[in-house]
Amino acid sequence: MFGPGTVAFEAAAISAAIISIPLALILWNRVRGNAFLRGLQRVLLMVLAQLLAIAAIFGVVNQVNQFYVTWSELVGSVEPGTPTIVPGTGSTSVATPEVDPATPDDPGAATTAPTAFTDDGSGLLTAQVTGTKSGVDGQIIVWTPPGYSATGDALPVLLTLDGFPGNPSDTFNGLQLVSTITSMISAGTMEPTIVVSATTNVNGDDWGCANAPTGGPQVATWLTQDVPDIVAASFNAKAPSTFRWQVMGLSAGAACSVRLTLTEPTIFSAAASLAGFNIPDSPILSGSDQETKDNDLRTLAAKGTSEPVALLLAASKQDGDSASDAEKLQAAVGPNVTADLEILKTGGHNWDTWLAMTPAALTWLAQHTEG
Repeated sequence: MFGPGTVAFEAAAISAAIISIPLALILWNRVRGNAFLRGLQRVLLMVLAQLLAIAAIFGVVNQVNQFYVTWSELVGSVEPGTPTIVPGTGSTSVATPEVDPATPDDPGAATTAPTAFTDDGSGLLTAQVTGTKSGVDGQIIVWTPPGYSATGDALPVLLTLDGFPGNPSDTFNGLQLVSTITSMISAGTMEPTIVVSATTNVNGDDWGCANAPTGGPQVATWLTQDVPDIVAASFNAKAPSTFRWQVMGLSAGAACSVRLTLTEPTIFSAAASLAGFNIPDSPILSGSDQETKDNDLRTLAAKGTSEPVALLLAASKQDGDSASDAEKLQAAVGPNVTADLEILKTGGHNWDTWLAMTPAALTWLAQHTEG
């Protein structure tokens, strides 16, 4: 198969780009016609060389990342198929943890002062905040569902995590979360839920949603303590100390969602991973072979958790090792961890594929809320 994600296409594109340079030089003084036609032909030679260079760069990057694996997918003439969820072994329900009501002396209680959020005009509320516990200066975006009330019952929260590179708005825009969740709430298949997204790529770097060594950003503390405190203080949202949150991420954010759930099971009860991977990419998690092994999601999952957690591992069979990684992670889970698979037969590492995974992932999350 000579698809855009194959080594054959990559080799052909690089070869064509290299050949185009001496070819343009050879033909430069052999063009025919009047001055205008000769000039036009030389411009076309330069344009051809530039286009082939771009194709070569695309071939190299796409072959590594598998953004587009078929020509139909590249031109947008085909959509990924319907995902099939394969349940893991054991119970997939999540038990409510035994916790005491939050008090001012409880470190899980929301004692942070409310933050002023600004409506960006699309219904999303944004704020630039510096976390008091992490010191991270990041953006938080919040969406409240139709009928939200500041005085009614507190609502559950779904935290969404973008990939790398990426911004907090990516999950809302690329996954069409607002329209999809609104429809699900109207249909009664999902309870009213507050959706939150927060900065993960602090200073534009990939931290793997972990705390960096001394002097670096404490991203895990930001996501598991500061963000919940800020949201619980500013909105009528359930704090993780009384009702654990859920988390969903894509690509690098997918790996983060699983990592955070496995390492902070008192904060998160369930994670939906869209096209994640097991071996960490972040330099702070893979500085040595031992660090890479220790931070491999299979290692973390095998240890089990102190509270029951559930994972949904969504992947496409055409997206590199995505499906294989999901199956291996499902097989590695230890005590108190369950993992289900959501497998697509087609689709590369791109927004169309992640969007196709989203409805089933949200339905799964709705079925794995506490209570």
